[in-house]
Formats: sequence, C-alpha cells, structure tokens
Amino acid sequence: MKVDAKEAGALPFVIAWLLMVGLVGLSVWTAFLPIGVWSPIIEFTVAAAQTATIFILFMRLKGPPSLKWLAAGTGFFWLLFLYGLSMTDYTTRSSWPS
Repeated sequence: MKVDAKEAGALPFVIAWLLMVGLVGLSVWTAFLPIGVWSPIIEFTVAAAQTATIFILFMRLKGPPSLKWLAAGTGFFWLLFLYGLSMTDYTTRSSWPS
C-alpha cells in the first residue's frame, strides 16, 4: 500500500478516518462502562492505536529509517518525559487543594 498522498488515492485515508472514528467511539463507550481497573488500560490501548495510525499514515513513517523517525522518536521521548514529571507531581501531593 502506498502512503504518499499524491500516489495513494483516497482509500487509505478513508480507511484511516473510519478507524479513527471507530476508536473514538470505542473510547467513549468504554468511558461509561463500569469495568474498574480495565478502563485506563483500554483507553491507553485505544490512544496508542490512534497514535500509531497517525504516525504511520500521516507522518509517513512506514518505510526505511530516516530523519523523520528521529524527529518522531524525539517527540515521543519528550512526551513520556512530560508525563513522567506530571505523574511525579501527582503522586507526591498529600491532598488536593481546596
């Protein structure tokens, strides 16, 4: 499957759009289900699938390694770093501000 927008046509993008709409629907549906600890696991899996779809199709990361992979990896590293800093702040608070 070609992922270049000029050569691929509309079909891969329509499939990606349908996949994203389906994943958003799954995310909204699971948000209201009483499934306990499985809710965040499902939500993060849905988010990872959406991110992979965007990375592969729209950032055109499919194919041999290139400088785009380095930029995407660096951005992902900084995202994890910021999440880590936020989680340290969240876990070290003794109570919520009133």
